[in-house]
Amino acid sequence: MKNSNHLPSGEIELTIESEAYLELAKDSLLEYQYEDARQELEVAVRSTNPQAEYLFGVLYEHALGVDWDEEKALLWYLRAADHGYAPAQTAAASLYIDGDDVAADYGEAYRLLTLAVQKEDADAEYWPGWMPVKFPHTEECCDEDEFRMPAQKGYAEYLLGCLHTAGLGVAIDREKAINWIEKAAQKGFRAAVFELAQTSGYGIDRNEVWAQKAVEYGEYAPLISVALRYLDGNATPQNIEKGRSILTELADKGIGSAQITLAECLIKGKSMPKDADKALHYLSLAAKMGDAKLITGLGIALYKSEETEIDPDLAVKSLELAASAGDDEALVELGNLYFDGAGEMLPNQEKAFTYFVQAVEKDVPSGWELLGYCLYEGKGALQNRRESLDCYEKAAERGLYNSYYMMGMIYGYDETLFNYEKAVSYFEKSAKLGQTDALIRLGTMHLHGVGTMPPDQEKAFQYFIQATQADNGLGWEWAAYCYYWGYGTLQNRQKALQFYQKAAQKGSCHSQYMLGYIYGYDVTPDFKKAARWFRKAARQSHSDAQLKLGFYYHHGRGVKQNYKTAFKLFTQAAAQGHTTAMHNIGDAYENGYGVEKDEKQAFAWYRKSAELGDKCGMFGAGRLLFGGIGTQPNQEEGRCWINKAAEAGLQDAIDWKS
Repeated sequence: MKNSNHLPSGEIELTIESEAYLELAKDSLLEYQYEDARQELEVAVRSTNPQAEYLFGVLYEHALGVDWDEEKALLWYLRAADHGYAPAQTAAASLYIDGDDVAADYGEAYRLLTLAVQKEDADAEYWPGWMPVKFPHTEECCDEDEFRMPAQKGYAEYLLGCLHTAGLGVAIDREKAINWIEKAAQKGFRAAVFELAQTSGYGIDRNEVWAQKAVEYGEYAPLISVALRYLDGNATPQNIEKGRSILTELADKGIGSAQITLAECLIKGKSMPKDADKALHYLSLAAKMGDAKLITGLGIALYKSEETEIDPDLAVKSLELAASAGDDEALVELGNLYFDGAGEMLPNQEKAFTYFVQAVEKDVPSGWELLGYCLYEGKGALQNRRESLDCYEKAAERGLYNSYYMMGMIYGYDETLFNYEKAVSYFEKSAKLGQTDALIRLGTMHLHGVGTMPPDQEKAFQYFIQATQADNGLGWEWAAYCYYWGYGTLQNRQKALQFYQKAAQKGSCHSQYMLGYIYGYDVTPDFKKAARWFRKAARQSHSDAQLKLGFYYHHGRGVKQNYKTAFKLFTQAAAQGHTTAMHNIGDAYENGYGVEKDEKQAFAWYRKSAELGDKCGMFGAGRLLFGGIGTQPNQEEGRCWINKAAEAGLQDAIDWKS
């Protein structure tokens, strides 16, 4: 072998010195003295010492006292492999199969592995299959299960099974694959045990055998999975008695995950009669075993999962068990359950509040945030924005950064606590932490000079643009507004149209309305497009859109003329307090547009519109009063209303007076 990779040179000869330095290197490795181990191995490998050569490869593969270099690792492994050392043959094969810097060579990997399995046991006798390693960049020690050397018994057989399974370097052969993987498992290779236990394609009988073996390693999930497959008949003949027996045996042995699984089956009635009392018994046992978080998860599923039948009473009992077992988050979930209610359980916000208080006493971050919300909105307790601020501040200190946004909302919009400068400060904190709605608040405050005197339209526009980069719907809408009017940027109606479309696609009814307005009144009119967008916004109860679409139906603009549809839309808008729509209803009743003519109703709607400040309503009410149409004549009052309409600039009223 050429010495092109700086391999130590020297006479190839087995010496007592070589064996002594190998033992020193082993001791150094176990004490994490990698630099010493490297120096000692440099002496050991000067003679034919396959263990030392193999360990030199380990140093390079795992960057222990040397720079990480898989190619050098492979060279050392191959050198030891040529001397017949099985762990090195396996290690080299592993790099050929799954190395990052080594070209894949499955055929060579297969050859090396077949050599390794012939004498692996003998080699493994004089070197343990694992070694705890302290990685230089973390200074943390990994235990036996986290880091294993390829010398571990069964690894070569497992890799051969994988090659036969995938057809890499050898023909696909399912029987040979299973045979090799079972040999690996029989030697105690855990990955093989778990694969045989969990892969349904190997058959339920084989799964059960190896799942029982996994139990010896303290892993119960594979056997629980086997039990559930027996219960469900999932990819296996159903055997309810066997599935129930396995679960019950594990649960009665005190295995918390089995107790919770069995409880869930009893709750759902999964292949066994429903039995809430028995389920609670097993949940109580699991709580004593410390599986509180799993019980919390089941409690949550019982009141808001689509896959589990809603049972709020049982959810409460489960969550109370979890809380008593030490999962403080269960207190928050109890609060959420009572706050919103579930199934036949009605909301009880006062009780929810008490649970949030308990969560706060345990210093649960989400408890602080939810207590802040209750005090902010006055839900379950008297509204107290000042105390709400304190709760949100504690939640923010504990990493719930949305609380900064809520603090900004309080300082920015609560009449008793106005402090616009503080509002801006908290919105800025929130925005820096990724709350895109805070960007919108900052933009509007800069746009109008609220807490940021003087106004800064350019800065406002930049905040809106940042929000669009996060695909925030309001960001698209406000940026469109700026483009439309030229606030903080050059006026660009085409850009405004594009940005409103982005916001409209996200469901913004105001943006849908603005698109209708632009297509109908701003650019070269396209009444069909305008009507289409007005319709989208009207369906979301946008009153201006309902009015405009009603007008389009009344005049047959972009749609087929239909007075009845127009009247219906005017009525929808009027129900939301739209005064122009009220006038239009009066007009419909006066003239019989889409409704039977009724002058009394016409006057009533005109007057209602007038009293709310609509100039057209003032003129209509004045006309009917002056002429005694639909009401007793009262020319003085009629003239008064018409004068008000004229003063408001209504040309019809001005013309009538003249």
